[in-house]
Amino acid sequence: MSSQVLERVRSAIHKAKNSAKRRRRSTLSTSSGQRLSIWKRLPDTVLVNILAQCDLQDIYALMLSCRMLRLRVGQHEYAISQAYLHHRTRPYQYITESGHELVSSVGDDLTFISSLFPPSPPHYTPTGVRDDLPAYSFGYLADLTRCWKTCIRLSYYLAEHVVHQHLQKDSISHSLWSSSKTEKELIYSKAVGLLQSRLLSSVAYIIFFLETHAESSSPSHSIKFQQSILQHPPFNNTQILLETHHTMLLLCSSVRHLMAPEITYASTENWLSLLLTTSTLERIMEFFAAAATDESGKGVAGNARDRSPTWTNRMEFMWRMRRDWGEFVASRMLTPPTLNEVWFEAAQREICRRGAIPHEGEVVVPIVHGFGVSLRCEFCEE
Repeated sequence: MSSQVLERVRSAIHKAKNSAKRRRRSTLSTSSGQRLSIWKRLPDTVLVNILAQCDLQDIYALMLSCRMLRLRVGQHEYAISQAYLHHRTRPYQYITESGHELVSSVGDDLTFISSLFPPSPPHYTPTGVRDDLPAYSFGYLADLTRCWKTCIRLSYYLAEHVVHQHLQKDSISHSLWSSSKTEKELIYSKAVGLLQSRLLSSVAYIIFFLETHAESSSPSHSIKFQQSILQHPPFNNTQILLETHHTMLLLCSSVRHLMAPEITYASTENWLSLLLTTSTLERIMEFFAAAATDESGKGVAGNARDRSPTWTNRMEFMWRMRRDWGEFVASRMLTPPTLNEVWFEAAQREICRRGAIPHEGEVVVPIVHGFGVSLRCEFCEE
């Protein structure tokens, strides 16, 4: 009898252990399920506020991490995009030392560029009922951010190039430039920063002009249509028109200078007009970046060993540009406009129409001991 009792006790203990294991597994499963479902139980407003403070790359990564999260983010893309933009804009204007409005060196602040490129407005049915909402989306935010970063980078590279050329070639500034390495770096960085703050908004206005021109169905060489763009905001402000015209002149002359001597000066006009009409300013920004890399001595052109010991990133870029755009022109049977047919003739006509020929020149951007760079055109008064 004792052995049978002992066996029953052992059996009861075994069953109790199995029951406890099942309860623990059930508890773990329930707990795990709760952790996975937190994204489902999270209130919509909280989810939108959390994601609005994340980078776009982080939002895309989160969408790939969980099916439930991907579905919820997709459902609330409009609200998240709207909150994302609101979080990165400010209800006030930025004023630089030179008096230019809405200029910021902070890449995450989209105040200025979003005012130039707002989302598409809603459409209305014939009965006056709105059938959709403004196009707030992650794609719109990505395009807006990329455009603003292009403005920041290009304005920096252009300012750096201009300051460097000025210090090297202007005899007075060069002689006043201190031999102290620390002072040189201070003068150089301050001058680049001041010039960039002057160029940044104008670079954005150039992109706005080129984008508006590219989206139209008018002939690519239509001076009349280009002039009509300049008669609407932001160019209806004559000061903005003049400053953008001066920046466009500086940009084009700098690009043509960087293309020499590999591309003759006469040929640079066709290359530059093609770049402006097919890739706005992104391709030009890449060209400045390649030249800046060579100047700093960082990096080697990808095919340098296959070509020449003196092959540079700038030369590599022009080689790819010649190949890429040659194929583009051949495939599209496109005759690029002359450089004068992109902005310049239309701008000159509009400036003349407003009676701004001649006009006052801009304030000199200081570089060293009172000497600096003056952005001007042929119609500026001394």
